[in-house]
Amino acid sequence: MNTGEKIKYFRLARNMTQEQLAQEADISFSTLRKYESNERNPKYEQLSKIATALEISVNIFMDFDIESVSDLLSILFKMESQADLEITTMKESDTSLSDDTLFLHFKNEYINSVLRMYHLSVEDIKDMDIQQQEKALAEIQNRLLDNNSSIHSDNPISTDSKKSVLPLSSADQMWLELSSDCSEEEKEKMLKAATFTKNCLRHSDK
Repeated sequence: MNTGEKIKYFRLARNMTQEQLAQEADISFSTLRKYESNERNPKYEQLSKIATALEISVNIFMDFDIESVSDLLSILFKMESQADLEITTMKESDTSLSDDTLFLHFKNEYINSVLRMYHLSVEDIKDMDIQQQEKALAEIQNRLLDNNSSIHSDNPISTDSKKSVLPLSSADQMWLELSSDCSEEEKEKMLKAATFTKNCLRHSDK
């Protein structure tokens, strides 16, 4: 997903119109529309305002190009110092280490649980075709990214269940199939129609 698609994804996830998000982020409606359509690339200051309005981390919009060992290690070392990442070994003794005995592990069980959810969810979509798999993976990642829990707080998730916590429902899979060959304009119209239908259903239940 590019930056514009991410902005649109989280805006729709919060049932916000472009006008509402533009007002909350204190930017013009025309500017936001250009961001979402990728006609313009927002600067960090604008992204920060949008992220605040959507109540998500601005890092979601950041692209990290990892091309060298230095790029990778700089991120790992920062995670080690700030996110309690452990670069450890399965052996009790460090005297005879080999590459396959080393692994990465977080001291915070909540982070490990979230990563476990991600792994299980990815396993659930392996039987999809490539195009659907890519869209489902983006959906799973965005759901997990929509989490402002502190990495320094204890917020455990039960690890007893062997089933994915974030499986795609039949409705999710049907949406992916229906929208797989649609243009962005068609998807927008479909979402508006779905929102209208949802509001009608809720109104009829009252």
